Amino acid sequence: MGLFGTSKRTMVVSIDAILRNKGARGQIAPRQQLQVLRSLSRVVQREKLNVTAVIAGKALNKAPHNKKFDGVRVRYAKTNELIGSELIKSLKQAGSAGVLVTEDVALEKKVLRGGADTLRTSTFRKLLDDGGDIGGGQNNNGNRDRTNNAGRKNNRRDRDRDRGPRPERKNPRPPKPEKRDQEQDEISQMIDLVD
Repeated sequence: MGLFGTSKRTMVVSIDAILRNKGARGQIAPRQQLQVLRSLSRVVQREKLNVTAVIAGKALNKAPHNKKFDGVRVRYAKTNELIGSELIKSLKQAGSAGVLVTEDVALEKKVLRGGADTLRTSTFRKLLDDGGDIGGGQNNNGNRDRTNNAGRKNNRRDRDRDRGPRPERKNPRPPKPEKRDQEQDEISQMIDLVD
């Protein structure tokens, strides 16, 4: 049984809103859109629900309009301003099982007045993040997140700290004589020092 119980819900979500919620700015690359679609596909499989994703702009070659991409139905709005109306159309197509995922308060109120359910994008992102890596294992800046499965940084300093104190060596090495001190003494002997 998935997160939403036994009834098969249809989540209607804007890919652009998810990416903006993650911190994306400006023009969103098709690669980023496909990464989110793949993350949504993993949610579809894990939670046993339907997802309709709405994207602003031209249709992607790998995900044609109103067709399924890895189990996720993909729809397009010509511009960012038309995303709201495309989300409403998708919600109507989903029927009573539809849940609109949005951060747009006005759109949310309109949908709630119509009797449909809503979910905030930030909450839905937690569902995406719980299942793995949204954005293909990349953080908000597009850089690889270098964490291991336990969620700790995987670098030498953290590994050393996790091991605890190092054991004492049986035969500690004697300290090396300071070469710098010897060189300074030789230089001091060659010049006249003023007191």
